[in-house]
Amino acid sequence: MKNNNRLIIVSYRLPFSFETASGSTTVKASAGGLVTAMKSLDFSEAREKPVWIGCADFSRRTWEKYQHLVNDDFEFVPVFLERKIQQNFYNGFSNSVLWPLFHYFPTYVDYQERDFVAYQKANETVSETVAAVVQPQDIVWVHDYHFMGLPKLIREKKPEATIGFFLHIPFPSYEILRILPYKVKEYLLTGLLGSDLIGFHTNDYNIHFLQSIQINLGVQHKIWKINYQDRLIQSDSFPVGINYSLYHDAYDNEDVIAEREALKNAYQDTKIIFSVDRLDYTKGVMQRLDALEAFFARYPEWIGRLTFILVVVPSRDEIQKYGERKVMIEQAVGRINGKYGTLIWRPIVYRYGSVPFPQLVALYTACDVALITPIRDGMNLVAKEFVATRKDHQGVLILSEMTGAANELSTALHINPMDENEVADKMKQALEMEPEEQARRIAIMQRRLKDYDVKKWANSFVESLLNMENTQHKDPTPLTTPLNSESELSIRERYAQARSRLLLLDYDGTLVNYKAKPEDASPPAEVINILGRLASRRENYVVIISGRDQQTLDEWLGFLPIDMVAEHGSYIKQKGLWRRDILDDGSWKQIVSPLLVDFVTRCPGSFIEEKSHSLAWHYRSSESETGFVRSRELINTLENLLPYQLRVIDGNCVVEIKSTETDKGKVAKQLSLARPYDFVLAIGDDRTDEDMFSALTLENQYTVKVGPGTTSAAYRLEGVEEVLGLLKDFSADWVNNTW
Repeated sequence: MKNNNRLIIVSYRLPFSFETASGSTTVKASAGGLVTAMKSLDFSEAREKPVWIGCADFSRRTWEKYQHLVNDDFEFVPVFLERKIQQNFYNGFSNSVLWPLFHYFPTYVDYQERDFVAYQKANETVSETVAAVVQPQDIVWVHDYHFMGLPKLIREKKPEATIGFFLHIPFPSYEILRILPYKVKEYLLTGLLGSDLIGFHTNDYNIHFLQSIQINLGVQHKIWKINYQDRLIQSDSFPVGINYSLYHDAYDNEDVIAEREALKNAYQDTKIIFSVDRLDYTKGVMQRLDALEAFFARYPEWIGRLTFILVVVPSRDEIQKYGERKVMIEQAVGRINGKYGTLIWRPIVYRYGSVPFPQLVALYTACDVALITPIRDGMNLVAKEFVATRKDHQGVLILSEMTGAANELSTALHINPMDENEVADKMKQALEMEPEEQARRIAIMQRRLKDYDVKKWANSFVESLLNMENTQHKDPTPLTTPLNSESELSIRERYAQARSRLLLLDYDGTLVNYKAKPEDASPPAEVINILGRLASRRENYVVIISGRDQQTLDEWLGFLPIDMVAEHGSYIKQKGLWRRDILDDGSWKQIVSPLLVDFVTRCPGSFIEEKSHSLAWHYRSSESETGFVRSRELINTLENLLPYQLRVIDGNCVVEIKSTETDKGKVAKQLSLARPYDFVLAIGDDRTDEDMFSALTLENQYTVKVGPGTTSAAYRLEGVEEVLGLLKDFSADWVNNTW
């Protein structure tokens, strides 16, 4: 670890278990991918050894008596949950709600309020343990769906902690997430937003997450980055790898060679298709059996010439759906063997149980085809293990397109696991594939797996998390600094010392408060007076940069010696003359207007405002919850409907559609570069002003966000009154004189 950072890992399971046999207790180390990944990290520079926190599957007494048997690579901190909490948290909410829902099995969801309460209590208990352990400069890495509420809870207890979260299963479409009660969605999503870095296997999962926070919480994002509660959060994809060398080199192990030769001798007269998976309805084992039956029906010449070796590893036997699945698989195996088998040949060799590592590698390397066809899988490391073991560059991988691994294993034969006829056809193609073509495909996939193995995955995530730590403000100054007496004095000093100043001022929500009807927000005398005094100074160039139309701005402010920008940049008034600054014929309105009309009928109190080059749907006068829900629906609809040249702006109780050419940021940049200004100030309150803030980043350029909400502005004022107070000070004679 760099910079002496200590890593704190939080996962549901600890990487070991205690086993007692014949009166003797021993420790069995876990061999999962996460354990391998964590052990691959370099902790030589860390000030202390890493900490691993997880839920104990043993008693306190067992831990106190036998903890000395556990290796000391990590400092292990078990969390002891009450038995009932543990059951409802793990079997209940985690695996009877989140697991089926995130894998797109909504009908399997069994939501019980008591289970969600247990999930919250378990996350709270673990957060207390983490908070008691974490120290300055530590980084916390939380793993998987069991602890989606944990980052926020840790953040509340340790605001300056550096926290990463990685989800090892798919993140579903926001439509799937809608099934959950709102309080549950809010808990999960805001829980994740307590992180500095949120990782997923694929870009698709990342996009689903970003859509969910925008639609359910109204949280904005840009290029995988999220400004939330004055913190910068990064979300990204990190496809987990495997220990490539372990599997690749195992091909030549003596025990593997012996097992492989035994298999080949036993099945020397038949081709072998091999499948191995945990007992789980998401793995598509029943669909594989249906495909095998379809294969024999379509290609009867393979009867007697093919053996399907199926290994199902026990998992979550205590959950009813899993027990039912086991019975279904065994019945299907018996039926197919009875239908096609003979006295000397069985089409399916079925084993229910774990497989020792040498035997597993022997099966990988003895088979002709690996059939890996989950209905939905976050990644699927079995497919990667199979490819890595094929040192002989032979064998064909048939892989479900519904796995995260399909994005990386591009030369596998991809199938839809629900299409039994397609799977059957791919099985035939795989069995008849020439050795040269097999070798070509395997070599391409092996290069990818070797370059991006589990060590690379872990290091990539930790490096990204450390980068986020460096970009975050770890001192008491938040991402956006409130304008207080000290910072105001600095800005006033810069203003007073400057000999050329550009003042870019938004109108609604900045100079005047919002009104239920936009036409009622005409400028009061105080605003007119302040603007007039500011503009009277020869050092000042004052520009109103607004979403308002040019006619309204002219009527309200046209008599002042200032320039104006209307409709976010569509029109610019300089030296008393308006000019259009974009090429847009407005023909797109014919498509969008009927859609907005429909939303007006479904959201009482909302209305449409039409401008020359934009349409705005206002919902400030609607019932707040209804307006918010309808606005999320409208935004999602528009973003998936509109052509690339249009942009949807999620504003302050308004959704605005405009040409991508209209951009306050572009105009602000142009104006700031027109002269060598000593001092540039941009003030705004809305989403459209964020473009302006992002465009003005030089040392002499000051950006101020008005009101709450995430922003890229450097400073913040609470409301219109504070803005007018600041501008009034700027316009005062004593500020404009030498101090």
